[in-house]
Amino acid sequence: MTEPSGAPSTPKRPVVVPAIGLVILTTLGITALLGGLNTAPDKPPPQMGAGQKIDQGLYETEFVEAKITVQRGPGEFAEDRRYLDILFKVTNKSDTTITTGAGSSATGAGSGFAGTLIKMTPEIKSKWGAQAFIPSGEDGKSSQLHPGVPSNVTVRYELEKAAQAPPEVALSLSKLEESKNPISGTTMWMPVDKEDPFTRKRAVEVLYTIKAPVKQEAAQ
Repeated sequence: MTEPSGAPSTPKRPVVVPAIGLVILTTLGITALLGGLNTAPDKPPPQMGAGQKIDQGLYETEFVEAKITVQRGPGEFAEDRRYLDILFKVTNKSDTTITTGAGSSATGAGSGFAGTLIKMTPEIKSKWGAQAFIPSGEDGKSSQLHPGVPSNVTVRYELEKAAQAPPEVALSLSKLEESKNPISGTTMWMPVDKEDPFTRKRAVEVLYTIKAPVKQEAAQ
């Protein structure tokens, strides 16, 4: 007997995609979303040691040492004061005298040479920021960095009475680059910054790091 025309044909089997194929497709999709296979993390900034010359654009800098300095009170009932001193040898590479400046504080960014020390770990919080000076004579201090003259600069952080002196510190240094105003023709030195690819915000870039032990209790 002849089968009637229009009878349903043999049903087709469903196409099975192997599980491993789904894994590969998913992985490739995520990789494409994150920017491809060749994306690599940024290299960490070079770590510098004592005596090495550091090119900070406006300054040629050498880290010397970190130490705790104790300033004895002037009288029997006066309290001693303790400081964390970071010592550098700094040469001003411009043709004008500039100041040693001050470190960053709770109220804003730092200035001058001290402003290029953008982070220290452990952080020593200060309302007014670190002092920066060039020792001169007995108890004398200068803030003048003259062109081409290597100067011994102390960046000083006061420690609270109950604070423990850190056994070591990690310092993050920035670099300044020359920027010319096309209208006025004046030249300024600005910190090298970098844009965050996600937030699109710009921040000063860490170009050098220093890790150093802290010498303890140098009385003054």
